[in-house]
Amino acid sequence: MVSIFDKFAKKYFEEALRDFERAKRALSFNDYPQAIFYAQQSVEKAVKAMLEARKKVVYNHGPELISLLIDVFREEWSSELDIVVEALEYLTEYYTRSRYPFLLRGEVISPSDIINADIAKKGLMLAEKALDVVDNVLKRKGVI
Repeated sequence: MVSIFDKFAKKYFEEALRDFERAKRALSFNDYPQAIFYAQQSVEKAVKAMLEARKKVVYNHGPELISLLIDVFREEWSSELDIVVEALEYLTEYYTRSRYPFLLRGEVISPSDIINADIAKKGLMLAEKALDVVDNVLKRKGVI
């Protein structure tokens, strides 16, 4: 019988893949802030899928999510999980900046002022690598 945690893990990962498709679509329209936003969402949901598969219900995000991932997988850490952490760290930096204007050294900056093609392309590249890792982890655990 499939546990409720595995069902959540599968659904989280399905949503992660949908968000990554949204990120690619936004990138194709040169909407770089939206591309970064959805790339970040895809990795966050993928990580939540991994945590659900370990019977860990997660409501937080950002740096707390990175810390929780490291704690939960500490005993079975591998270099592939470093890829996921790298993606989360990079994308979390731009998560809020991709959605709201903010103050920087006395100037009001919009998401489009700071998130350019290079930032978005790197974010999507990191997200894709992280999703591949999570896909492999969930397959090994029999979730997908």
